[in-house]
Amino acid sequence: MQKTTIKKYTALLLEQKEALEKELEKIAKRDPNQEGNWDTVFLNFEPNEFDEEESADEVQEYVNRLPVEHALELRLKETNKALDRIKNNTYGKCKNCEDDIPQKRLKILPETEICLKCKAQIKR
Repeated sequence: MQKTTIKKYTALLLEQKEALEKELEKIAKRDPNQEGNWDTVFLNFEPNEFDEEESADEVQEYVNRLPVEHALELRLKETNKALDRIKNNTYGKCKNCEDDIPQKRLKILPETEICLKCKAQIKR
């Protein structure tokens, strides 16, 4: 891959990383004991008053945030791994077959580490 193309994907991945971290900060906080791990924040709507209905809403909001936090965290980890692959000069190569991943796929999913052919084989 050409240096200009690598620079383009590096910028794209860094921008994506920043956006993912901003989204995560809205619903979670970094786990100080485990790098790269985030913990979903439990909201207290009215900390001074106890209301069963409000408590149920708080629990429901927390439950709704869990899968969102998990998906964002997973994508952030994949983005960081893609940035590592750039440093190791392996970015854009399929981890299974070692063929080049098409630019079209990388533009859509820059953190991908697998080509469509291998992805289809894995799904079977």
